[in-house]
Amino acid sequence: MLDSSIVPTPEEAQPTVVEQRRGGTVVESGAVIETGAAIETAPPRAAAADDSEARPKPGAAAGRAARLLRTTRLDRLSRMDRAAIGVVIGAHAALAIVVYCSAWIQGANSSHLPLTRGYQQWDANLYVNYAQHGLFSGASAPNNAAFLPGYPVLLALVHLFVRNWLDSALLLSLIAGCVAAVLLNRMSGNSRAALFLFTAPAAVFLSVPYSESLFLAFALGAWYAAQRADWPVASLLAALAGLTRINGLALIPALVVFALLRSAKGHRLTSALIASAAAIGPFMYLLYLRRATGSWSAWQQANRKGWNIWMDWPATAIRNTWRGAYEYGDGSGAYAWSFQLEFFCTIAAALLVVALLARRAWPEATYCALVLASMLFVNMQQAADRTLLVCFPLYLLLARAANRWPWIGNAYVWVNAPVAVVAAFLYSAGVWSN
Repeated sequence: MLDSSIVPTPEEAQPTVVEQRRGGTVVESGAVIETGAAIETAPPRAAAADDSEARPKPGAAAGRAARLLRTTRLDRLSRMDRAAIGVVIGAHAALAIVVYCSAWIQGANSSHLPLTRGYQQWDANLYVNYAQHGLFSGASAPNNAAFLPGYPVLLALVHLFVRNWLDSALLLSLIAGCVAAVLLNRMSGNSRAALFLFTAPAAVFLSVPYSESLFLAFALGAWYAAQRADWPVASLLAALAGLTRINGLALIPALVVFALLRSAKGHRLTSALIASAAAIGPFMYLLYLRRATGSWSAWQQANRKGWNIWMDWPATAIRNTWRGAYEYGDGSGAYAWSFQLEFFCTIAAALLVVALLARRAWPEATYCALVLASMLFVNMQQAADRTLLVCFPLYLLLARAANRWPWIGNAYVWVNAPVAVVAAFLYSAGVWSN
């Protein structure tokens, strides 16, 4: 059954390709795939005459880079793609206004520092330090090992061409955000998914020197490639995602489930093995820390020493977060609202998992359930709002629901966008970081 609520406009639609597979009919028109009871958003697929370009033969002279470009089809920007890029540019422009106003309200003088400092708060400074000095040099910040190397390494590469660290970081966030937004819109089949992502309460972290936008670019690229059955590319991008944020450890098992359930018959085991090879990425970082520090738990130790966070039971996380949100253990309650936001985002993630399970979207449910586990199996919840940003199936579901019931999308934006603006102001003022 073709869900008409998520079919793209005639200008965006591609030639329809219908295939018969065991367990259901695959209908591709830039909208959905229905196999059995599960429905999955899917990207547009080129006509049969263009199949040789979309699926290059192994060993093609164009090389891996050209193959990746053809797989993601980033060389062909539709109106929907341009809308996604417009959302990202608008988000960066809005943040610039907020940062400027924040600096002015705080009494900025003629120096540029109050303005640029608005972008470089908290972990943003640590990422720049990591990119400049690495993990273990004399100038390295303590406990940099808690950050995975994907973002700092790419930031250092951008800095080779843009000789200002803040400009390099903002450019990297802009490019990664555009890639993530384009892929999100393509998978949703409409222009709203990117808007919902960039109006989320913690959306400020997609535009500042943090790793969320880069992780989403890799993770969405991996999922998009998996939908097109290009498993080598999917595995490569998942490995890069696993080198960017710890959430990559949730993405890789989800891709294995995707391969086992949605690959063509006769190729499922091979696809799953290729997908599982993405675990080499985060394992190489773990091995590097082992060789550098002599400990397999160097990453956990850095998190404990630097951020006072470690693995624990969910009851502990909920109890401690509740105290911060409603009992005001320090007598002030100044940050109670941030703990309340942690609760709200955790509940939203739990409801998302339930919704995905109800739709029998097993790969998406696997990913989001593991992300939810990372919010709960800690001594105290930190950055649940940022973690919800990387739960990209949420924004695909919201886009589908908003197509059918427009009031849902309107309510989401009107409720969340003001929260996102306030959060951006608090971040730029150095008051709040997650």
